[in-house]
Amino acid sequence: MPTRKRTPGKRALNKEAVRGRILNAALALFQSKGFDATTTKEIARKAKIAEGTVFNYFETKDDIALYFLELEVDHAIAEVRKNKRLEKAPIEEKLFALVQAQIEFLEPHEKFIGAAFVQALRPGSKIGFSIQALQLRDRYLAFVEELIASSYPAGRRPPLTWFAPHAFWIFYIGILLYWLHDTSAGKQGTLAFLDRSLKLGVRVLQGGLPA
Repeated sequence: MPTRKRTPGKRALNKEAVRGRILNAALALFQSKGFDATTTKEIARKAKIAEGTVFNYFETKDDIALYFLELEVDHAIAEVRKNKRLEKAPIEEKLFALVQAQIEFLEPHEKFIGAAFVQALRPGSKIGFSIQALQLRDRYLAFVEELIASSYPAGRRPPLTWFAPHAFWIFYIGILLYWLHDTSAGKQGTLAFLDRSLKLGVRVLQGGLPA
């Protein structure tokens, strides 16, 4: 007998709907008032639910931010996976598509992302130092590793590329900071910098030297 694909039950769908309302309300307030100035009471009021309900889904505002970042990573991975043209593309093109998908997802919430950077550096911040944050980073890096591994024939992968995922994580943080301060029209300066940097970085990892 073929196994029947499970579909989410009504209760699960309702929970996701409430979670989405909380997230959307929080993001709107983070963008307009700032992360620090926004209270859970205001989030609950905007989402039209009781404040206690917010805590049933998210213990803190950091948890809301982490959930948003999980969605960002999910979105970017899905965008790259569904683009069949990228399967045979060079590694720099795959990584460019990944970062571009992330930036496009983050773009409507630029002010909040800037505040999240500051929050992540604070001692005890869940955004920067929690188990959930580390698990999210590891999942992201695992996908970067998958992209790199798929770009080279078996046994012909350049040695330096084994360290590339962790180097790429630091590079991505730098790109986000560049993006946050980019005043060019449509943030085109960020995309141009991303393109140049990836091409140069891949050349170095493959054992080449910049011209």
